[in-house]
Amino acid sequence: MNPNVPTARFPIRLHRYGHAAVLFASLITPISAQEPTTPVADAPVYQVGDTWTFSTVKANGDPGDTTVQTVMAVSGNQTRIDASKNGEPPYEVDLNNQGDMFRSGDTTWEPSIGWLSFPMRVGKSWSFHDLKRTHSAIADIAEDVKVVAFERVLVRAGAFDAYKIVIRGVYAKHLGGGLAVQIHSTYWYAPSVKAIVKFETGWTNYHNGNSETTVEMTAFSLAQ
Repeated sequence: MNPNVPTARFPIRLHRYGHAAVLFASLITPISAQEPTTPVADAPVYQVGDTWTFSTVKANGDPGDTTVQTVMAVSGNQTRIDASKNGEPPYEVDLNNQGDMFRSGDTTWEPSIGWLSFPMRVGKSWSFHDLKRTHSAIADIAEDVKVVAFERVLVRAGAFDAYKIVIRGVYAKHLGGGLAVQIHSTYWYAPSVKAIVKFETGWTNYHNGNSETTVEMTAFSLAQ
């Protein structure tokens, strides 16, 4: 073979470049495969003795009312919690199998309050309609709910990875009078502690203007 013939070199160069391309691809493929994904959370599994403490945060940042909630009984479809506000005698709070509240003292929601839906993931949305009953009124509540992010949220109990959920809806009383209220709420559900760790809610009507409330978790203890 004539060593001066250059065509024999091209396959060698291409072969070398081909190896380089394969090596480069092998380097970048695992990186793209390891891109972070947001988790999917299943419904919480409560245990007797799970305890959470929540405080209302005043406008100046000081804590307001404090409520301690402790799981007292768990069945297949329902969890019963004893809740005590500011050290007063406890009242009953009931959750369904989604961890969604349908009773708090003498207030009930039919079928439930509609804040949680599992499996939970970013981008999930649902519409909810419930009747809220108290001793003096019945309210018709229609809400649109969406999970908008999975992020770190800082509250007095610590820092938690949590789903950020937003609600927009209308709260209309059937009994006791009152104008329809526009609801706008944001809250963060942390799977690691099986609870909404921060809740910011507000409402607007033409008669009373705006109102804002913030509640956050200040302590917790999960049964082993």
